[in-house]
Amino acid sequence: MPRFGRLSAGRLTALVDLLLLWQERAGQRHHLASLDDRALRDVALSRSDIQGEIRKPFWRG
Repeated sequence: MPRFGRLSAGRLTALVDLLLLWQERAGQRHHLASLDDRALRDVALSRSDIQGEIRKPFWRG
């Protein structure tokens, strides 16, 4: 088997964890973008407060 084709269990776990983090982050940003103005007021945010966050790509924290 070629060397680049082998992943240790630790690296595979780290990769899966990273993919799950990205998926969770994308879901949270999608949910944040879907909140109406009333819901945003309930959590003391405005539409302009969240624009920077929801525009970030999923891989940026």
